[in-house]
Parts: sequence; structure tokens; C-alpha cells
Amino acid sequence: MVLELLGDTGIKIAALIIEIGNIGLLLGLLYLYVKSYRQIKIGFTIGLILFASALLLRSISTIAFLVLFSDVFIGKPILIGGIIEFIALAILLKITWDY
Repeated sequence: MVLELLGDTGIKIAALIIEIGNIGLLLGLLYLYVKSYRQIKIGFTIGLILFASALLLRSISTIAFLVLFSDVFIGKPILIGGIIEFIALAILLKITWDY
């Protein structure tokens, strides 16, 4: 499997890169949601802002965990979860950007 070829350090670096990508996507979503809220002040948009902010906090804390606690290694689940989240956020950003 590809993950075994990367080794522990490679998996950790890949997880960090994916989480940085997630942060970029979330910042893009937050920009669009705040812009939308300024135009049409509805509660649904506030919910989207809070949702994106919570995921942003999760991504930042995941990076902090990976950097600060290098002796505890659970990189595979973090990497796989980060990849799934990245794909979902990319789809959401594409849909949001188009509409």
C-alpha cells in the first residue's frame, strides 16, 4: 500500500500538507460566506460561517497536535480523514463559488 511506502515521517508530512490545504479551502469558504452575509443578512449564512469556523479550528488543532506530539503517532487515521475532508471541502467550495 502507498502509505507503507511513505513511512511514519512521510505520512506525518502528508497529513500536515493536507491539513494546510483544508485550511486554505476553509478560508476561501469563510470569505464567500462573510461576503454573502454582508449582502443578505440571514441566519443560515451565520450557521455556515460557524460551521466553517469550527472546521478551521479542527484543522489548526490537528496541525498543532501533529507538530507538538511527535512521539504519539496516529498519522494514518489523520491523513485519511484529512483527505476525505479535503475532497468534501473542495466540492463545497466549488458549489458555493458557482452560486
